[in-house]
Amino acid sequence: MATVTYVTKMFDRLDRICFERYGSTSNQIVEWVIEQNPGIEECGMVLPLGRTINLPEAPKALTAPPVLKKIFLWE
Repeated sequence: MATVTYVTKMFDRLDRICFERYGSTSNQIVEWVIEQNPGIEECGMVLPLGRTINLPEAPKALTAPPVLKKIFLWE
């Protein structure tokens, strides 16, 4: 995966864009995309029409979900 430049459409939200690109919104991927696009946090929840966003390949630390041990109360 290489860097993709995305141009926002009407009513686009960054979390939805991240989900479509990376398949998840967990592991701070949305916050990481905000860091890669300075000033985008000022747009608010719904992004303005025609805004360009750079969506680079996610670092492996962000793409691997954490594995949690299951805990059973009555075992």
